[in-house]
Amino acid sequence: MKGKIFTPTGMREGSVRISGGRIEEVGERISPSGEVLDFRGKIILPGLIDMHVHLRDFRLSHKEDFRTGTRAAARGGYTVVVDMPNTLPKVNKISVLKKREELGKRKAVVDFGLYFGVPEKRSELGKEVRRRCLGIKVYLPEDGGKEILEETLRFAAKEGLLVISHAEDPAFFRNGERPVEAEVMGIRRMAELSLKHHFRLHITHLSSSAGLGELEKWREKTKVSADTCPHYLLLTHRENPLFRVFPPLRLEGDRTALLSALRKGRIEAITSDHAPHLLEEKEDPAGPGGFPGLETELPLLLTLVKKGKLGLREVVRACSEAPASLLKLPAGRIERGYVGNLTVVDLKKSFKINPSEFESKAKYSPFEGRMVVGAPICTIVRGRPVFLDGEIMEGLGGKNVKTYGKVG
Repeated sequence: MKGKIFTPTGMREGSVRISGGRIEEVGERISPSGEVLDFRGKIILPGLIDMHVHLRDFRLSHKEDFRTGTRAAARGGYTVVVDMPNTLPKVNKISVLKKREELGKRKAVVDFGLYFGVPEKRSELGKEVRRRCLGIKVYLPEDGGKEILEETLRFAAKEGLLVISHAEDPAFFRNGERPVEAEVMGIRRMAELSLKHHFRLHITHLSSSAGLGELEKWREKTKVSADTCPHYLLLTHRENPLFRVFPPLRLEGDRTALLSALRKGRIEAITSDHAPHLLEEKEDPAGPGGFPGLETELPLLLTLVKKGKLGLREVVRACSEAPASLLKLPAGRIERGYVGNLTVVDLKKSFKINPSEFESKAKYSPFEGRMVVGAPICTIVRGRPVFLDGEIMEGLGGKNVKTYGKVG
């Protein structure tokens, strides 16, 4: 394929040849062979990776399923999505994990990864988790009880699995409110456990300046990283129940602090926290937190690039390079030997966000009606287009990224 290729040292006109699902050659002049996609005038990015999505399915398929969620990913420019285990039933048993993987292989349009939840029994931790999962998801307080939680964390450390944590301590919730203290103490609790058990800790959906400050205190003591989401970078506290999300939206000072930290590389990644629910659930002020994000994430970030609030370099780092590095995937770079996952964007394409056009089953968004500039126009997974010319192609079929192997 031809176009303006993003590299760590800048843009360059050239071509990328993909063979057998891997990048075979990158250069200015490559003799064509097989199908040729011409994107001259457009930008070819390393395939985007969202390391925090909720694809629902199982008994929550009325909210979303693997097919609709990964169709949303394909249209949004995402080549890999990593699914959270808080499904119904939970993915914290080997039997459920196997069913989850088979469901993904049967229905996914893009490639996928899986997290394992804290199990009820130690016997669930073993080679099947290591072989099928990218990491362990932990909620506070002691998910499943202190003893099994710490056993799970020791297992993660031994196997080199990432521990991704929703770091809010419920002990600090008051009258339905989730103050920043809950996030600060959640980060502190997980960092203390990381220091004790030596696992790689990742704090997901960081929402506050205070949480950011707590995170910084631990960086030199233990292995810790973080991500934030577009809604924390762009929105502040609102009363509209559609904006309800956990952790909650914060104040303007929090928003600007997170954006600044992202620019400086102090927040490693950006995730959507794609969390679809039924509209009638969201209209209830006491309803569930979360909303769809896979189809708005990249256009919102590219609009920040257009406005000079972020650099394209930061977007690629946070959406491709860092997730691949944290999850130990041979992806996130346009270099020989890496998986042939690419995202092609048109930085000049402008449109108004219209949730009725979403591939997701959740047809609403806190960004409805917002004008954005910049959009994905093609999504390539292992060398095959899954989104092109406004259409989604389902023929490839997704696979578990744990089967990717190494670079080469």
